[in-house]
Formats: sequence, structure tokens, C-alpha cells
Amino acid sequence: MAAPSLWEVLDRACNTGPVMATKDFDMKIFSVATRLTKEYDIKYDPKTPVTIDDSLADDAWNAGLQLFTEVGAYCMNSSRVIKFDESEIKQGLKELRGEAIIGEGSERRILKLRKVEDNSPPSIVCGGVIESNFPEGENFVKLYQSIAQEPLIDGFYVGPPLQSSEGRLVRSGTPLETHLGRSMVSWVREAIRRAGRPGLHFISACTSAIANIAAADPNEGLRRSDGIVSTIMPELKTDYENLNKIVYSHDYGCIKHVYNGGMIGGWAGGPEGALIVSIANAIMAVIVYQMSVGASYHALGYLRASTPNYSAFVTRPCLWGSSIGSQALSRNTKIINTAVAMTNAGPGTEMQFQEIVAAICASIPCGREGLSQGARRFKVVPLLGSGLENRFWGEVGHAMSKVKRDFANSLAEEMLQKFEHRITRESDGGPLGHTLDEIYDLKTLQPRKRFLDVYEGVKKELEDLGLEF
Repeated sequence: MAAPSLWEVLDRACNTGPVMATKDFDMKIFSVATRLTKEYDIKYDPKTPVTIDDSLADDAWNAGLQLFTEVGAYCMNSSRVIKFDESEIKQGLKELRGEAIIGEGSERRILKLRKVEDNSPPSIVCGGVIESNFPEGENFVKLYQSIAQEPLIDGFYVGPPLQSSEGRLVRSGTPLETHLGRSMVSWVREAIRRAGRPGLHFISACTSAIANIAAADPNEGLRRSDGIVSTIMPELKTDYENLNKIVYSHDYGCIKHVYNGGMIGGWAGGPEGALIVSIANAIMAVIVYQMSVGASYHALGYLRASTPNYSAFVTRPCLWGSSIGSQALSRNTKIINTAVAMTNAGPGTEMQFQEIVAAICASIPCGREGLSQGARRFKVVPLLGSGLENRFWGEVGHAMSKVKRDFANSLAEEMLQKFEHRITRESDGGPLGHTLDEIYDLKTLQPRKRFLDVYEGVKKELEDLGLEF
């Protein structure tokens, strides 16, 4: 049996899928994930933030595949379950090509499937800033110019978008966001021109589909070598906005960039259930969001912890699940799996650099491809983000391609010992960090010495621990 077409998937999502209450779908996820963690004997091991157990990765893959087969996906607008039989799912996975082309001219890159402990450098490092509110216009341009001028950056994520458009408050789905989508991309194109890299790939993460559609323009806007971000919501859910983005990406011919992750403490349960659900989410990306059709790549977001003490991405249980999920997809699929990890600490701090190292330990040696940068998650502060932390992602990402998982595990443990005690709700996760104008001289667009000293100090510490740059 052939994999279902996009149009068949949409028909099931909008018209023919069985109707189910959201709470019943959520409870089914919880009960099936709980059962499968026991059947496959998947147990969280806090002493091993980066696992070297191949059989555990394969068990997690099989559990995730079984979960998606039993549960399916859920469209929140129609309250319909989007179900597939096992043969449809396996055929969709079989049709993946394990390769995608992004960017143009001298910035053209070929993303390739990466294997566990693959000693080749990552084919891309995708930078950017997440959860920040940069002022419109020149400062926005300077932020992305500071990222684009870094030689190891092969593209970047733009957004979520600003909170203002023409000085007015932006609400999702309003005409102001439509205008902002176009403005934001024009500023990005100016940034990459100033950096001397006009063909550099970027992906737009506007919340509404219409804002991304308004940005599409092969000459001055979002090109076919660029991408639109579509999200799978916790857990195994989609909506018309994200499906509209997929349809437009399909028709326009640009890159589909699909983001998902598992939520520890949500309907998936603990770290074990969140791991299984994150793998099921990745399968949903292939089948529902049609990653096997056209150019696409997938960002298996780090598991996110939501507990009474913290809400964070770079923590011990999150690293454990993310490292296994990375290996599960690399060993069993042709999904081009990139990493997204939002740090708890803000830019320009020693703690953020340490978190980046820990995140990469659970990524590159575990079979993930390119890296995506994320800034501080807890508070949205104007101008919070810079090219310096993106430079660090690139340098550490390339260095970590040379190491084995056992070294990555020991290095992750070293980093966790330095910062994990600081990730609490009371401390708001760690230091707030510094703004672009504090980290960089905005006239020269170069980092200031005191922040370079912090950067070089962490690099020296990593070299002393055995990481070769």
C-alpha cells in the first residue's frame, strides 16, 4: 500500500477522521505511553545523560512507532483523529530520501543523514534566536547580521516574530502580523546582504500561516531555498494554521521545517513516556506533514521538563531522553534530524555556554545533523540574543563530531554539575544574560572583550577536559 497523499491526510483531518474529545485523546496517549514504557522496559537513568545503549534506542523507536500506530494524530480544529494503518506508516518512512538542499549560490548546502558517532562534521549549523523581542528595523537587521557573518553558520531560524508591527502591538492572525511577516523577511534579506552572504538559508517561524505566505517572494522575500516552520503541538496534535503552512510549503515549493518535542510532566508522563511520544511526534511529522514529499528537514526538539521546580529544556532528564530519541531516529529512519535546545541562562553568560555544550553532547554524537540555537526561554526581553552564542554552537558542534558517546556522556555530566542546581523556578532558571548592545559594539558589530574573555575561558576549560577544537 502507498503512503497516503497530502490530500488524503487533509481529508482525514478535516472530514473523515473519527471525532473524539480532546481530553479522551490525551488520556489515550497517557495510557498507551504508560503501557509501552513497561512493555519495552524503558527506564530513566539519571546517571547516564547520554546513553550508549543501542538496544535501548531501538526499543524506544519500536515503542514510538507502536504508539503512533495505535493513537494516530489529532486535529484540534475539527476534533478528528488522523489515523493510519501500519503499512501506510512504514511506506511513508520508506519514501524518505535522507537528503535536502538548502540555500543558494555559494551558500548552497546539502543536508545528509547523520549516523550515530558519525565522525564527519555537521553539514549545517542553523543559528538564530528564539523567544526574544527585537525592535523593528535596524536593530533587528544587526542581530541577524551578527549571526550571518559567522563562517560556521549555514542558515538561521527567524522568530517567533516581533511583538510589534509599525509600532503597534501584534496579535497572532491579525493583519498586523501579516504585514510583520513580510517586514521581518525583508530585514533578514538585508542582514544577509550586509554579511556578504545573500544566498544564506533561513526559516520563518511566524505563528500564522498567512504571515508566512505574505513573506514568500523569490526575489525579495522568502525563497524556495528557504523554509517555513510548522509545529507539532503536545502531544501528537496539529491545527489548521500548521496544516495551512504545510499546504503552502508544498504548493510554493519551499523547505518544510517541522518542529516537535515531548513534554515531561504532561500527557506523556515522565521522561520515559515523553521519549516515546517524541518519537511518535517525529513519525507524525513524516506522515501527516509529508516530509517525504519535497524538500524538508525535521527538528526533534529537546524534551521539555514541566515540573513544580522548573520548566526547562537543558536538564538531566531532558538530555537523557533527547540523546536516546536522536539515536532512535538515526538508527531506524532516514529523517534528517536537527537539534533545537533553548537554554535556561541568557546570552553572554558562562552558564549558557555550558548548557550549549551539554545540549550538543546529546545531539551530534547521537546522530543528529545540524544544530539550531535557542536563547533564553523564561523571559522575553528586548535585544536578548547575539551572534556570539551562535558562534559557540558552531565551534562546539564541529568539535563534538569527532567524539564518541562515552566521552559525550562524561562531558555532559561535567557541565550538568556546574549548572543544573541553578535551574529552579525561584531563580528563574539562571542568569538573565545580556542584550545585543551590551555584548556587541553596534558600530563595528564585533563582540566586546569582556564577553570574548568569557567565551574563550569556557573553550579553554573544554580543551582541558579533552575536547579538540
